[in-house]
Amino acid sequence: MRTLKLPVIRGTVSKARILSMNEYLKFVQFNLEHVFDRKAYAKWKKMLVVNAPFVI
Repeated sequence: MRTLKLPVIRGTVSKARILSMNEYLKFVQFNLEHVFDRKAYAKWKKMLVVNAPFVI
């Protein structure tokens, strides 16, 4: 196995911003409106349906 020569990151790491519940709710709603593909989700759910009876 080879050793990897990864770059060393120097400098300050930006501090993570803490969101309030209202800001988080707006973030989630924005993602659901603009990122979530409802048509692809519906197609995927139809694909998961089983039409064969279950027998043990």
